[in-house]
Amino acid sequence: MNMSDEYPESLQEAIEMAKNKLSKMLGAPQNTLAVISSEEITWPDTSLGMPEPGKSYAQMLVEGYRIVLSFGDKKYEFHIGNGMVKMD
Repeated sequence: MNMSDEYPESLQEAIEMAKNKLSKMLGAPQNTLAVISSEEITWPDTSLGMPEPGKSYAQMLVEGYRIVLSFGDKKYEFHIGNGMVKMD
């Protein structure tokens, strides 16, 4: 799932962006979401590590973030970079 929004300028902003998006998507308060992991990362291409079948991507290094949140027993992974937010 692609989601465009304002681009975060720090890891903390990326975490808050991911929590806000997931909270809205699930209709759950942000304080019920747990941060499992968060990191700055350099993606090898513009797929941000989540390529879609049949699509081609620019082969360039993309600075960004990987955020994993949980709600209950389900995990949600966000890949952020190049002005894009992808969720798995």
